[in-house]
Amino acid sequence: MTLPISLTPDYTFIKSDQDLKRFVDQWVKLDNIIIDTEFMRTNTFYPKPALIQVAAGSDYFLIDPLGLDDIQAFADLLENTSVVKVLHASSEDIELFQTYLGVKPAPLFDTQVAASFLGHGLSVGYKNLVSSLFDVDLPKGEQRSNWLQRPLSDKQLSYAIADVTFLAEIYRVQKELLEESGRISWVEEECANLLANQVTEIPVEQAYQRVKNGWKLTPPELGVMKALAEWREREARERDMPRGFILKDYQLIELAQQRPQTTDELFKISGMLKSRVRHDGDRILSIIRQAGNNVTEITPMPGPLPPSAKAVVKELQAHVSKIAREYDLAPQLLMNRKSLVKLIHTLIGEGNTALPVELPSWKKGLLGNSLTELLDQYRGKLHS
Repeated sequence: MTLPISLTPDYTFIKSDQDLKRFVDQWVKLDNIIIDTEFMRTNTFYPKPALIQVAAGSDYFLIDPLGLDDIQAFADLLENTSVVKVLHASSEDIELFQTYLGVKPAPLFDTQVAASFLGHGLSVGYKNLVSSLFDVDLPKGEQRSNWLQRPLSDKQLSYAIADVTFLAEIYRVQKELLEESGRISWVEEECANLLANQVTEIPVEQAYQRVKNGWKLTPPELGVMKALAEWREREARERDMPRGFILKDYQLIELAQQRPQTTDELFKISGMLKSRVRHDGDRILSIIRQAGNNVTEITPMPGPLPPSAKAVVKELQAHVSKIAREYDLAPQLLMNRKSLVKLIHTLIGEGNTALPVELPSWKKGLLGNSLTELLDQYRGKLHS
Protein backbone atom coordinates (compact mmCIF):
# COMPACT_ATOMS: atom_id res chain seq x y z
CA MET A 1 0.00 0.00 0.00
CA THR A 2 1.39 3.41 -0.93
CA LEU A 3 0.07 6.75 0.21
CA PRO A 4 0.77 10.38 -0.71
CA ILE A 5 2.00 11.12 2.83
CA SER A 6 4.98 13.41 3.24
CA LEU A 7 7.75 12.36 5.57
CA THR A 8 8.22 16.01 6.50
CA PRO A 9 4.75 17.55 6.68
CA ASP A 10 4.13 21.06 7.91
CA TYR A 11 3.62 21.21 11.66
CA THR A 12 2.96 23.69 14.43
CA PHE A 13 5.44 23.96 17.29
CA ILE A 14 3.52 24.67 20.51
CA LYS A 15 5.66 26.54 23.03
CA SER A 16 3.13 28.55 25.07
CA ASP A 17 0.35 27.68 27.50
CA GLN A 18 -2.11 29.80 25.53
CA ASP A 19 -1.44 28.03 22.23
CA LEU A 20 -1.68 24.62 23.87
CA LYS A 21 -5.06 25.46 25.41
CA ARG A 22 -6.33 26.81 22.08
CA PHE A 23 -5.38 23.70 20.15
CA VAL A 24 -6.60 21.29 22.83
CA ASP A 25 -10.00 22.98 22.59
CA GLN A 26 -9.99 21.87 18.94
CA TRP A 27 -8.62 18.38 19.53
CA VAL A 28 -11.25 17.54 22.12
CA LYS A 29 -13.88 17.63 19.35
CA LEU A 30 -12.17 14.84 17.40
CA ASP A 31 -12.83 11.10 17.58
CA ASN A 32 -9.15 10.36 18.07
CA ILE A 33 -5.70 11.93 18.29
CA ILE A 34 -2.34 10.38 17.49
CA ILE A 35 0.37 10.74 20.15
CA ASP A 36 4.04 9.93 20.58
CA THR A 37 6.68 11.21 22.99
CA GLU A 38 10.40 11.75 23.28
CA PHE A 39 11.98 11.63 26.73
CA MET A 40 15.29 11.13 28.49
CA ARG A 41 16.04 8.62 31.24
CA THR A 42 19.77 8.17 31.36
CA ASN A 43 20.57 9.01 34.97
CA THR A 44 17.14 9.44 36.53
CA PHE A 45 14.48 7.31 38.19
CA TYR A 46 11.68 9.12 36.42
CA PRO A 47 11.54 9.78 32.65
CA LYS A 48 12.06 13.45 31.72
CA PRO A 49 9.57 14.70 29.10
CA ALA A 50 11.29 16.37 26.15
CA LEU A 51 8.75 16.47 23.32
CA ILE A 52 5.16 15.40 22.63
CA GLN A 53 4.11 14.74 19.04
CA VAL A 54 0.45 14.97 18.04
CA ALA A 55 -1.43 14.28 14.83
CA ALA A 56 -4.94 15.70 15.02
CA GLY A 57 -7.08 15.33 11.93
CA SER A 58 -4.89 16.39 9.03
CA ASP A 59 -2.67 18.62 11.17
CA TYR A 60 0.58 17.89 12.99
CA PHE A 61 1.98 19.41 16.17
CA LEU A 62 5.05 19.30 18.38
CA ILE A 63 4.52 20.27 22.01
CA ASP A 64 7.56 21.54 23.91
CA PRO A 65 7.14 20.60 27.61
CA LEU A 66 10.23 22.62 28.49
CA GLY A 67 8.55 25.81 27.33
CA LEU A 68 5.25 25.30 29.19
CA ASP A 69 4.19 26.23 32.70
CA ASP A 70 0.66 24.84 32.55
CA ILE A 71 -0.03 21.64 30.64
CA GLN A 72 -3.24 20.75 32.48
CA ALA A 73 -5.32 21.15 29.33
CA PHE A 74 -3.40 18.33 27.67
CA ALA A 75 -3.67 16.18 30.82
CA ASP A 76 -7.45 16.66 30.75
CA LEU A 77 -7.50 15.63 27.09
CA LEU A 78 -5.65 12.40 27.88
CA GLU A 79 -8.41 11.49 30.34
CA ASN A 80 -11.26 12.57 28.06
CA THR A 81 -13.08 9.32 27.32
CA SER A 82 -14.72 10.66 24.14
CA VAL A 83 -11.35 10.92 22.35
CA VAL A 84 -9.41 7.74 21.53
CA LYS A 85 -5.69 8.10 22.11
CA VAL A 86 -3.72 6.24 19.44
CA LEU A 87 -0.12 5.30 20.29
CA HIS A 88 2.38 2.68 19.17
CA ALA A 89 4.15 0.52 21.78
CA SER A 90 2.64 2.70 24.46
CA SER A 91 4.05 1.30 27.72
CA GLU A 92 6.83 3.88 28.15
CA ASP A 93 4.54 6.71 27.02
CA ILE A 94 1.97 5.64 29.61
CA GLU A 95 4.63 5.68 32.31
CA LEU A 96 5.75 9.13 31.22
CA PHE A 97 2.22 10.53 31.36
CA GLN A 98 1.67 8.95 34.78
CA THR A 99 4.81 10.41 36.32
CA TYR A 100 4.70 13.74 34.46
CA LEU A 101 0.96 14.48 34.49
CA GLY A 102 -0.53 11.96 36.88
CA VAL A 103 -2.91 10.58 34.22
CA LYS A 104 -3.23 7.72 31.75
CA PRO A 105 -4.22 8.11 28.07
CA ALA A 106 -7.68 6.54 27.99
CA PRO A 107 -9.30 5.09 26.02
CA LEU A 108 -6.16 3.70 24.43
CA PHE A 109 -5.62 2.11 21.02
CA ASP A 110 -2.11 0.70 20.71
CA THR A 111 -1.23 0.00 17.08
CA GLN A 112 1.49 -2.46 18.12
CA VAL A 113 -1.09 -4.48 20.04
CA ALA A 114 -3.49 -4.29 17.08
CA ALA A 115 -0.76 -5.42 14.70
CA SER A 116 -0.28 -8.61 16.71
CA PHE A 117 -3.90 -9.54 15.94
CA LEU A 118 -3.38 -8.89 12.24
CA GLY A 119 -0.50 -11.18 11.43
CA HIS A 120 2.46 -8.87 12.12
CA GLY A 121 3.79 -10.87 15.06
CA LEU A 122 4.47 -9.67 18.57
CA SER A 123 6.10 -6.32 19.33
CA VAL A 124 6.48 -5.10 15.75
CA GLY A 125 8.27 -1.74 15.67
CA TYR A 126 6.72 1.39 14.17
CA LYS A 127 9.41 1.64 11.51
CA ASN A 128 8.91 -1.97 10.41
CA LEU A 129 5.13 -1.60 10.45
CA VAL A 130 5.29 1.50 8.23
CA SER A 131 7.67 -0.31 5.89
CA SER A 132 5.37 -3.34 5.73
CA LEU A 133 2.17 -1.38 5.11
CA PHE A 134 3.38 1.55 3.02
CA ASP A 135 6.76 0.49 1.60
CA VAL A 136 8.38 3.54 3.22
CA ASP A 137 11.68 3.61 5.11
CA LEU A 138 11.49 6.08 7.96
CA PRO A 139 14.59 8.00 9.06
CA LYS A 140 16.51 6.60 12.00
CA GLY A 141 19.45 7.52 14.15
CA GLU A 142 17.97 10.23 16.40
CA GLN A 143 16.16 8.07 18.93
CA ARG A 144 19.00 8.21 21.45
CA SER A 145 20.06 11.77 20.79
CA ASN A 146 19.77 14.48 23.44
CA TRP A 147 16.09 15.43 23.33
CA LEU A 148 16.44 17.87 26.20
CA GLN A 149 18.79 20.13 24.24
CA ARG A 150 17.45 23.36 22.83
CA PRO A 151 17.20 24.15 20.05
CA LEU A 152 16.43 20.73 18.65
CA SER A 153 18.19 19.93 15.39
CA ASP A 154 16.39 19.68 12.07
CA LYS A 155 17.12 15.94 12.05
CA GLN A 156 15.54 15.54 15.46
CA LEU A 157 12.43 17.46 14.43
CA SER A 158 12.06 15.43 11.23
CA TYR A 159 12.50 12.19 13.15
CA ALA A 160 9.96 13.26 15.78
CA ILE A 161 7.19 14.31 13.38
CA ALA A 162 7.68 11.12 11.32
CA ASP A 163 6.70 9.13 14.40
CA VAL A 164 3.09 10.27 14.07
CA THR A 165 2.91 10.92 10.32
CA PHE A 166 1.64 7.44 9.44
CA LEU A 167 -0.11 6.45 12.66
CA ALA A 168 -3.47 7.94 11.70
CA GLU A 169 -3.61 5.84 8.52
CA ILE A 170 -2.33 2.77 10.36
CA TYR A 171 -5.13 3.23 12.88
CA ARG A 172 -7.75 3.59 10.13
CA VAL A 173 -6.56 0.48 8.29
CA GLN A 174 -6.23 -1.61 11.44
CA LYS A 175 -9.62 -0.63 12.79
CA GLU A 176 -11.28 -1.54 9.48
CA LEU A 177 -9.58 -4.94 9.33
CA LEU A 178 -10.32 -5.70 12.97
CA GLU A 179 -13.99 -4.84 12.57
CA GLU A 180 -14.19 -7.12 9.50
CA SER A 181 -12.59 -9.99 11.43
CA GLY A 182 -14.68 -9.41 14.56
CA ARG A 183 -11.59 -8.82 16.67
CA ILE A 184 -11.91 -5.12 17.39
CA SER A 185 -13.31 -5.85 20.86
CA TRP A 186 -10.31 -8.14 21.55
CA VAL A 187 -7.89 -5.32 20.81
CA GLU A 188 -9.88 -2.77 22.80
CA GLU A 189 -9.96 -5.09 25.80
CA GLU A 190 -6.27 -5.89 25.47
CA CYS A 191 -5.44 -2.17 25.36
CA ALA A 192 -7.67 -1.45 28.36
CA ASN A 193 -5.99 -4.30 30.23
CA LEU A 194 -2.55 -2.96 29.30
CA LEU A 195 -3.56 0.43 30.65
CA ALA A 196 -5.03 -0.96 33.86
CA ASN A 197 -1.99 -3.11 34.64
CA GLN A 198 0.58 -0.39 33.97
CA VAL A 199 1.90 0.40 37.43
CA THR A 200 4.53 3.11 37.66
CA GLU A 201 5.26 2.97 41.36
CA ILE A 202 4.77 -0.21 43.32
CA PRO A 203 4.34 0.06 47.10
CA VAL A 204 7.81 0.28 48.61
CA GLU A 205 6.93 -2.70 50.80
CA GLN A 206 6.79 -4.82 47.65
CA ALA A 207 10.08 -3.61 46.18
CA TYR A 208 11.95 -6.71 47.36
CA GLN A 209 9.77 -8.92 45.14
CA ARG A 210 11.48 -7.47 42.04
CA VAL A 211 15.02 -8.21 43.22
CA LYS A 212 16.65 -10.77 40.96
CA ASN A 213 17.59 -14.05 42.67
CA GLY A 214 15.76 -13.13 45.85
CA TRP A 215 14.33 -16.66 45.88
CA LYS A 216 17.79 -17.95 46.83
CA LEU A 217 17.63 -16.31 50.27
CA THR A 218 16.50 -17.95 53.48
CA PRO A 219 13.50 -16.32 55.21
CA PRO A 220 15.74 -14.45 57.73
CA GLU A 221 18.01 -13.24 54.92
CA LEU A 222 14.95 -12.22 52.94
CA GLY A 223 13.87 -10.07 55.88
CA VAL A 224 17.14 -8.13 55.68
CA MET A 225 16.97 -7.83 51.90
CA LYS A 226 13.37 -6.61 52.10
CA ALA A 227 14.36 -3.80 54.47
CA LEU A 228 17.26 -2.76 52.23
CA ALA A 229 15.09 -2.90 49.10
CA GLU A 230 12.48 -0.66 50.72
CA TRP A 231 15.15 1.88 51.64
CA ARG A 232 16.66 1.77 48.16
CA GLU A 233 13.25 2.31 46.56
CA ARG A 234 12.52 5.37 48.71
CA GLU A 235 15.94 6.83 48.09
CA ALA A 236 15.76 6.27 44.33
CA ARG A 237 12.48 8.14 44.14
CA GLU A 238 13.55 10.98 46.41
CA ARG A 239 16.89 11.44 44.64
CA ASP A 240 15.38 10.76 41.19
CA MET A 241 18.15 8.25 40.60
CA PRO A 242 18.11 4.73 39.10
CA ARG A 243 17.92 2.01 41.73
CA GLY A 244 21.17 0.47 40.55
CA PHE A 245 22.99 3.75 41.12
CA ILE A 246 22.32 3.32 44.84
CA LEU A 247 22.65 -0.45 45.25
CA LYS A 248 22.48 -3.13 42.60
CA ASP A 249 20.32 -6.21 43.04
CA TYR A 250 23.29 -8.54 43.52
CA GLN A 251 24.57 -6.22 46.26
CA LEU A 252 21.24 -6.42 48.09
CA ILE A 253 21.53 -10.21 47.97
CA GLU A 254 25.12 -10.20 49.21
CA LEU A 255 24.39 -7.69 51.96
CA ALA A 256 21.52 -9.87 53.19
CA GLN A 257 23.72 -12.97 53.18
CA GLN A 258 26.85 -11.41 54.69
CA ARG A 259 25.21 -8.87 57.01
CA PRO A 260 28.28 -6.64 57.42
CA GLN A 261 28.46 -4.84 60.75
CA THR A 262 31.32 -2.42 60.10
CA THR A 263 32.48 -0.09 57.37
CA ASP A 264 35.45 -2.33 56.64
CA GLU A 265 33.10 -5.28 56.12
CA LEU A 266 30.88 -3.14 53.92
CA PHE A 267 33.81 -2.46 51.60
CA LYS A 268 34.10 -6.23 51.02
CA ILE A 269 30.71 -6.32 49.28
CA SER A 270 31.20 -6.84 45.54
CA GLY A 271 31.27 -3.61 43.56
CA MET A 272 30.70 -1.40 46.60
CA LEU A 273 31.85 2.13 45.75
CA LYS A 274 33.72 4.29 48.24
CA SER A 275 31.36 7.16 47.47
CA ARG A 276 28.37 4.98 48.35
CA VAL A 277 29.90 3.94 51.65
CA ARG A 278 30.74 7.57 52.49
CA HIS A 279 27.26 8.76 51.60
CA ASP A 280 25.06 5.87 52.75
CA GLY A 281 27.27 3.44 54.66
CA ASP A 282 26.02 4.28 58.15
CA ARG A 283 22.41 4.05 57.05
CA ILE A 284 22.95 0.71 55.28
CA LEU A 285 24.65 -0.76 58.35
CA SER A 286 21.88 0.55 60.60
CA ILE A 287 19.21 -1.10 58.43
CA ILE A 288 21.10 -4.40 58.47
CA ARG A 289 21.54 -4.32 62.25
CA GLN A 290 17.91 -3.44 62.89
CA ALA A 291 16.58 -6.03 60.45
CA GLY A 292 19.02 -8.64 61.78
CA ASN A 293 18.06 -8.00 65.41
CA ASN A 294 14.36 -8.13 64.63
CA VAL A 295 14.34 -10.88 62.05
CA THR A 296 11.01 -11.16 60.32
CA GLU A 297 10.47 -14.52 58.69
CA ILE A 298 9.10 -13.80 55.23
CA THR A 299 7.57 -16.38 52.93
CA PRO A 300 10.28 -17.32 50.42
CA MET A 301 9.95 -15.91 46.92
CA PRO A 302 9.00 -18.37 44.16
CA GLY A 303 12.07 -19.97 42.65
CA PRO A 304 12.58 -22.14 39.59
CA LEU A 305 9.92 -24.77 39.03
CA PRO A 306 10.74 -28.39 39.91
CA PRO A 307 11.42 -30.75 36.97
CA SER A 308 7.92 -32.25 37.09
CA ALA A 309 6.37 -28.78 36.88
CA LYS A 310 8.60 -27.75 33.97
CA ALA A 311 7.24 -30.70 32.03
CA VAL A 312 3.72 -29.52 32.80
CA VAL A 313 4.54 -26.04 31.52
CA LYS A 314 5.67 -27.54 28.21
CA GLU A 315 2.43 -29.47 27.93
CA LEU A 316 0.41 -26.34 28.69
CA GLN A 317 2.41 -24.41 26.10
CA ALA A 318 1.57 -27.05 23.52
CA HIS A 319 -2.11 -26.76 24.42
CA VAL A 320 -2.07 -22.96 24.14
CA SER A 321 -0.20 -23.19 20.82
CA LYS A 322 -2.85 -25.54 19.43
CA ILE A 323 -5.63 -23.10 20.26
CA ALA A 324 -3.62 -20.11 18.99
CA ARG A 325 -3.09 -21.81 15.61
CA GLU A 326 -6.84 -22.25 15.24
CA TYR A 327 -7.24 -18.47 15.42
CA ASP A 328 -4.03 -17.56 13.59
CA LEU A 329 -2.56 -15.90 16.66
CA ALA A 330 0.92 -15.97 18.15
CA PRO A 331 0.78 -18.37 21.15
CA GLN A 332 2.56 -15.78 23.34
CA LEU A 333 -0.28 -13.33 22.68
CA LEU A 334 -2.81 -15.80 24.03
CA MET A 335 -0.70 -16.77 27.05
CA ASN A 336 3.07 -16.56 27.34
CA ARG A 337 5.37 -18.83 29.31
CA LYS A 338 5.73 -16.37 32.17
CA SER A 339 1.97 -16.41 32.72
CA LEU A 340 1.87 -20.20 32.57
CA VAL A 341 4.70 -20.46 35.11
CA LYS A 342 2.75 -18.10 37.38
CA LEU A 343 -0.29 -20.38 37.08
CA ILE A 344 1.83 -23.38 38.09
CA HIS A 345 3.32 -21.52 41.06
CA THR A 346 -0.22 -20.68 42.20
CA LEU A 347 -1.29 -24.29 41.73
CA ILE A 348 1.68 -25.59 43.71
CA GLY A 349 1.37 -23.00 46.47
CA GLU A 350 -2.39 -22.70 46.81
CA GLY A 351 -3.86 -25.60 44.86
CA ASN A 352 -5.87 -23.06 42.83
CA THR A 353 -6.60 -23.93 39.20
CA ALA A 354 -8.67 -20.85 38.33
CA LEU A 355 -7.44 -18.56 35.58
CA PRO A 356 -6.25 -15.11 36.76
CA VAL A 357 -9.02 -12.61 37.39
CA GLU A 358 -7.14 -9.98 35.36
CA LEU A 359 -7.00 -12.21 32.27
CA PRO A 360 -8.97 -10.45 29.47
CA SER A 361 -12.30 -12.08 28.71
CA TRP A 362 -11.37 -12.69 25.05
CA LYS A 363 -8.52 -14.92 26.20
CA LYS A 364 -10.76 -16.75 28.65
CA GLY A 365 -13.23 -17.20 25.83
CA LEU A 366 -10.68 -18.84 23.54
CA LEU A 367 -9.12 -20.95 26.26
CA GLY A 368 -12.55 -21.86 27.62
CA ASN A 369 -12.44 -24.36 30.44
CA SER A 370 -9.76 -26.45 28.75
CA LEU A 371 -6.78 -24.86 30.47
CA THR A 372 -8.45 -25.03 33.88
CA GLU A 373 -9.29 -28.69 33.27
CA LEU A 374 -5.68 -29.44 32.38
CA LEU A 375 -4.44 -27.69 35.51
CA ASP A 376 -6.88 -29.72 37.55
CA GLN A 377 -5.51 -32.92 36.00
CA TYR A 378 -1.97 -31.91 36.89
CA ARG A 379 -2.83 -30.97 40.48
CA GLY A 380 -2.08 -34.42 41.88
CA LYS A 381 1.04 -34.81 39.78
CA LEU A 382 2.52 -31.55 41.07
CA HIS A 383 1.71 -32.33 44.68
CA SER A 384 2.92 -35.92 44.60
